[in-house]
Amino acid sequence: MLKRELCALPVIILALAVGCWAEFQVNSYTQHNQTHPSVAMNDAGNFVVAWRSHVADGRGGGVYARCFRATGLPIGGEFKVNQVQIDVDNWAPAVAMTTSGNVIVAWVVSQDGNCDLVARIFNAEGQPLTEEFVVGLSSSAAAQSMPSISMDSGGTFVIVWTNWTGGSYVGKGHVAGRVFNLDGSAASDEFVVSDKAQACWPDVAMDDSGKFVVAWIRMGDTYNRPYGDYIMFRQFDVDGTPAGDAVRITDDLNSRWYGPSIAVDKAGQFAVAWAIGPFPYDICTQTFDAAGSPTAEPYIINTHLAGNQGHPCIATNGQGEYLVVWDSQEQDGDCYGIFAQRCLSDGVLKGPELALNTFTSGRQWYPEVAMAPDGRYAVVWISEGQDGSGYGIFAETGPK
Repeated sequence: MLKRELCALPVIILALAVGCWAEFQVNSYTQHNQTHPSVAMNDAGNFVVAWRSHVADGRGGGVYARCFRATGLPIGGEFKVNQVQIDVDNWAPAVAMTTSGNVIVAWVVSQDGNCDLVARIFNAEGQPLTEEFVVGLSSSAAAQSMPSISMDSGGTFVIVWTNWTGGSYVGKGHVAGRVFNLDGSAASDEFVVSDKAQACWPDVAMDDSGKFVVAWIRMGDTYNRPYGDYIMFRQFDVDGTPAGDAVRITDDLNSRWYGPSIAVDKAGQFAVAWAIGPFPYDICTQTFDAAGSPTAEPYIINTHLAGNQGHPCIATNGQGEYLVVWDSQEQDGDCYGIFAQRCLSDGVLKGPELALNTFTSGRQWYPEVAMAPDGRYAVVWISEGQDGSGYGIFAETGPK
């Protein structure tokens, strides 16, 4: 098993200056809680943030989004994503952004114990280009949840999620997916990602050619090895056809709290980040070539070892450099803070661990990250009490 001591890896001088850019607030509606942030960035460095806003739409919860220029300046105000006006709960958004700045948001709609997955497309000013459209087709699913979305350079995008069967979230989970065209029309039928049950928390990354990789947690058997959870991945062609069998890259991990995150570069090389436990957790990363063969052994990237490190998210500049973000317990002096580490495809850490949040009171956690080819990045997270009411969505953009 990977030990915490393995984090003492060679560290090279930071090639990119650490920016002094202050964090900024994303949401303008500040009552109650804003949670479940998701971020996407295009090659120009423009980015979009989507989140769940509790009671902002006058009901159980709505999905909202806001677009920004590469400088961090907003293109417009926040806009409502969900369209249906009945009393439902909309949550867990996932977002992608086209080269032109159009935005695709997928999210969960929950009503009377049923959870369905829908999506909608907007332009960069927040004007809708489509109505809500259904993502999943599985009528046997008691609940559809945990969406993830990724897009190629031409605008084809894939959405993956968990289909729960047998009685809402207490039943068996399978990871499913579906490919869509730029206009939101379906380019494939729904397909099964995980080859075995008890699979959940998927994340997907698509390369420039439309091929994609999905990572997820496979929950182990209580009585037969492996006992804990472990991380899987599987590669797919652009039409959703599997390009190989599911591959297990860990064993006996107590990491159910934190799903894996995956990022793929333009040529199909990819990296997976996950939390390794049991408590206290560390953040582990492993890189792979386009064929799915490891290019480095798994390695721990956090240098702060005290307390729990969780909720990892990884992004790439598409050229062999990755940025991993996570929340770290008490490292910023109070509860949780947001930290980041650059790493390379050969398993070398690039520069020191970076502290991102400057507001340190309460909890700053559940980070998400997106990255442009020139190295610019946007990191978003939820911050407790910073906007005066519950949780708010805050962001920081990084330099070239």
